Amino acid sequence: MKYKGKSGTVTLIGDNGKSVKVCDIKNGKPQVRRLETADYYEFTLIYSFFRRVKKKFDKKNLRVIK
Repeated sequence: MKYKGKSGTVTLIGDNGKSVKVCDIKNGKPQVRRLETADYYEFTLIYSFFRRVKKKFDKKNLRVIK
C-alpha cells in the first residue's frame, strides 16, 4: 500500500481510539509505504532518491520501536 497525495497526514488509529501521527505530507512529500507484520507496523517515508526514513510502531500500544 502506498500513500501519495498533495497534503495531509498519515495517522495510525488503534482499537481503543488512541491515535499516533506518523508524518505530514506537504507538496506530495514524503511518499509513504506501509509494511504490516504480526508484531509491528513499519512505515518507509521517501523524501527523495537519497533520503528514506523508516519508522516502526508496536501494534499493541502504538509506540515507536527503535
